[in-house]
Amino acid sequence: MQNGIFITGTDTEIGKTVIAGGLAAWMKQRDVHVGVMKPISSGGDADARFLKHAAQVDDTLTLLNPIRLHYPLAPSVAARLENRKIDIGAIDTAFKVLREKYEFLVVEGAGGIAVPIQGDFLVAHLIAHLKLPMLIVARAGLGTLNHTLLTVAFARQANLPVAGIVLNAIPPKVTGFAEQTNPEEIQRLTGVPVLGVLPHEKRLSEPKPDLALLAGFVNQYVKWEQIF
Repeated sequence: MQNGIFITGTDTEIGKTVIAGGLAAWMKQRDVHVGVMKPISSGGDADARFLKHAAQVDDTLTLLNPIRLHYPLAPSVAARLENRKIDIGAIDTAFKVLREKYEFLVVEGAGGIAVPIQGDFLVAHLIAHLKLPMLIVARAGLGTLNHTLLTVAFARQANLPVAGIVLNAIPPKVTGFAEQTNPEEIQRLTGVPVLGVLPHEKRLSEPKPDLALLAGFVNQYVKWEQIF
């Protein structure tokens, strides 16, 4: 494993931030000098603030989240509405500073890997540009086979390494056949390790959750040792 990982999702509102923050908090508990980054945010800086809290770093939000867009839309669309051009160079500069400062860097993307950032430049191109392996966060329930297989196929077409998959946020008291069978089927069809399935935990939706809870909960359900 390289000294960083890019957290992406099969959809928006998939729980990428909780997984990224949980990984950072878990690494910090293991005395890893870990940093976090949200290169592009659309609709506010809540995700960057969550990651900053999870990793307990003193970096400015401007460094952690160099591109902040007002509208909660695909970055290319949000930037167009604001009459802005997204500065990939600003992402490069921030990434270089953080990569040199930390032993390991957890980077969270915006939406999925086919989301456009600027013109024909997609999140997939940003991942390739940063030269990081991917962790895919997917829904646990019905429909996730299609979304996850498409994401893995797109990643492979772009020659992006996929380190693992995490299935996230089974709603309370809902564990049907889809939730029970999806992990094995996804791993069989993709050949990518499914590292775990996280149940719903309301307390992790808070802006600044308890760090011991965050690290312990994510580590309880995700087998990080399969990729680290």
